[in-house]
Amino acid sequence: MKAEEGNNETDEHKAATTIQAGFKGYKVRKEIKKQGSGDKDSAEGSPEKKAADEQTVADEIADIDLNDPEVEKAAIKIQDTFRGYKKRREPNDDK
Repeated sequence: MKAEEGNNETDEHKAATTIQAGFKGYKVRKEIKKQGSGDKDSAEGSPEKKAADEQTVADEIADIDLNDPEVEKAAIKIQDTFRGYKKRREPNDDK
């Protein structure tokens, strides 16, 4: 039974890593596009480029299978971690 638990944690870790890697890649691409657009005149093609970027992000999000159990477990793990972070950031009124 213990081997199953270890394997389950590994699967959750892999799923969480996959989601995090996708998000980090998105952030890096967004930053690169932001830096690259600083060299050009901001009035040229701006609405079209923005619409294309939004469509790309929408396509990437649409490709995620929300019914996949690994994705669900990874999302829960990320949410739990964030809730713990928020809880630790709250001031303690017990003192």
